[in-house]
Amino acid sequence: MTIAGPPEARPAHGLAADFVVEADRAQLGEVVRRVRDGRLPTNIGNFATLDDAVAAFNTTERISGQTIIRVRP
Repeated sequence: MTIAGPPEARPAHGLAADFVVEADRAQLGEVVRRVRDGRLPTNIGNFATLDDAVAAFNTTERISGQTIIRVRP
């Protein structure tokens, strides 16, 4: 990914810690390969479909790791 520039809008009473990126298909493919090969560890706690996204984030169960929302079957 390439940092393309800072965001245009700034909060009225605070600091912005954000940036805009442009995805690079080759670099993202390499990230996927490293995750699949086990060379890049992840902390994934739950997978959910887009239809179940709200329920996935409103669960009372404590889940360690990030929730991944699948937007395609």
